[in-house]
Amino acid sequence: MGLLVLQSGEEDTQTPHTSDEVYYVISGNGFLRIKNKDYPVSQDKLFFVAKDVEHYFHSNSQELKVLYFFGGPDN
Repeated sequence: MGLLVLQSGEEDTQTPHTSDEVYYVISGNGFLRIKNKDYPVSQDKLFFVAKDVEHYFHSNSQELKVLYFFGGPDN
C-alpha cells in the first residue's frame, strides 16, 4: 500500500509490476492509460491493473493523489 502524488503535468514514471494493483483516487484529475486505452480519473474512482500490464497516469491539470494497493498470490 502507498500513496502516489503527482503535481499538475508531472510525469508518472512507473513501470509494470509483478503483482496485481488497485488504485483509489483521493483527489485530482487526468487519465490512467492501461495498455493503450485511456480512462478518465476523478475523485472516488477505483481502478484494477493486472500484474505485468503497462499503465501510467497522465494529463492531470490538478494535483493527483492516489492510494495504491498491491495484491495477489505470493511467489
